[in-house]
Amino acid sequence: MFTQDGHQVRVINDVSLTLGVGETLGLVGESGSGKTTIAKLVLGLVAPEEGGVVTLDGKGLAKTLNRRDVQDVGAMQIVFQNPDQALNRRHSVTRIVSRAVERLRGFSVRSSIDRAHELLLGMRVEASLHGARPVQLSGGLKQRVAIARAFAGAPQIVLCDEPTSALDVSVQAAILNLLVDLQKQDKTSFIFISHDLGVVRYISDRIAVLYLGRVVEFGTSQRVFGGPFHPYTEALLSSVPNIDGTTRKRIPLTGVVPSPSNPPSGCVLNPRCPRKVGSGYESLCESEEPNLNEVEPGHFMRCHIPMAKLKQLQN
Repeated sequence: MFTQDGHQVRVINDVSLTLGVGETLGLVGESGSGKTTIAKLVLGLVAPEEGGVVTLDGKGLAKTLNRRDVQDVGAMQIVFQNPDQALNRRHSVTRIVSRAVERLRGFSVRSSIDRAHELLLGMRVEASLHGARPVQLSGGLKQRVAIARAFAGAPQIVLCDEPTSALDVSVQAAILNLLVDLQKQDKTSFIFISHDLGVVRYISDRIAVLYLGRVVEFGTSQRVFGGPFHPYTEALLSSVPNIDGTTRKRIPLTGVVPSPSNPPSGCVLNPRCPRKVGSGYESLCESEEPNLNEVEPGHFMRCHIPMAKLKQLQN
């Protein structure tokens, strides 16, 4: 929750997510859906309201970063969208990574430098570039340095907040493959935030689709992308080309995401829902917010329209 014009506004509503060892959880949704706020809650940059808790290996963590011990801080790290802003331009690549190793692992200066070189080489940053400053590197190399720094504390969970969106397509593929390799090697868990559903589908084991701070669909990548979909998921996916290069029929979402301070009555998607009209559930959609129900084993949706009806409408 945060304060806006003196009022408390609930940004995330009734969200409960679990993450397994070596698993990738994808978070998708439009701007304002709550993806980055969830990342901030996990990292302790924003404190959850009373009753909200972040746990790691069954241990409840302090609500704010400055109250967490160094082991907990090192266990959860983040790779930001823009490495230009995430890296200190005055320091060399080695210094950026070794300082993180020193602070998070308690290594000596010499050992921290040696470990930094190991990490950078593992990220395929050549030794000749270890003395360079970020301004001397390409966008892809900067992001590799940022990933090396994120792994400085031997993290259990790494949050990736749009880590490839500022990169060229060919560089995106290299960074994604690097993350996949690191995950296999270290059994690291990822929370992957992106607007690019193709990228999320490639890297994620499970996917949570968010709208106005609520999980509207949750399940395995195969299930969420296989349909029938929640109407919001369907609209998002309609702009993504199929594997054969063809494009699905575009399902428009009219209007904009409402403000969390003034959400619509009933289902929060109902003013923009592409499947409400003609479904026979219009009155219910406008008057009562749906629960997140398990519609199939391991597959959850927040929608009044039954799965069978959604499938009929989407065919």
